[in-house]
Amino acid sequence: MPDDDARSPDDARPEAPPDAPSEPAEDDAQDGRAARAERRRIERREAIVGAAKRVFRDKGYHQASVHDIIDEARIARGTFYLYFSSKQEVFACLIDEFLRVIRGQVRRISLEPGAEAPLDQLRANFRRVVNTVITHEDLASIILRDPTSFDEDSRARVNSFFDQVRTMITDALRVGQKLRLVRPCDVHLVGVTALGGLLEALQHMLMAHGDDPSIRAREKAFANPEAVADELMAFFLRGMSPSPAAVE
Repeated sequence: MPDDDARSPDDARPEAPPDAPSEPAEDDAQDGRAARAERRRIERREAIVGAAKRVFRDKGYHQASVHDIIDEARIARGTFYLYFSSKQEVFACLIDEFLRVIRGQVRRISLEPGAEAPLDQLRANFRRVVNTVITHEDLASIILRDPTSFDEDSRARVNSFFDQVRTMITDALRVGQKLRLVRPCDVHLVGVTALGGLLEALQHMLMAHGDDPSIRAREKAFANPEAVADELMAFFLRGMSPSPAAVE
């Protein structure tokens, strides 16, 4: 009789191990978790920055505190310090954000066939920049306030911001000279002067869009951002001289 323990060759084969999760599936799951965690970190950081922007706007930089930002963001104190070390660091982030937005509104002047006239392109650049101030008026109002309200570090950051804006102005003047739209001049001197006039006009424009009806009425000449941009550009290009068409 055959031995009960005898096995056929097929029976002697080792059993296949149970299916194990494939490595690509594990990697995909880990990537998905990492991506979700990164999105949460970005969203939390943006929430803190947004809260700081509102606090600085409503209280002013000097009166605002980290505690105010934490309360506005509705987060734990430890969560704030996972992202920022101080209110100065949050403010620096806001300054960098505003400069990045402004730079994004300035287009290179094209001389390609079919492009708009260079003067029209310059005007469009100027209009976009001025409109950006209104679109981001909460941030603009913080930066354009009395600089004596800032501490030393933040004042230095704001001054650096204005230096970079002035550089953008002088670069635009040089481009205008090459295109014969701007007369020969000391671009640094004119750039400093233009920046001062621009900042003053922007402050009045922000007041024209404020909450106080009496102030809005007083500053109504600054209510239309594109009209402000066009008037400023005409002044920067021609001063108080009439246009050639008007002289004729």
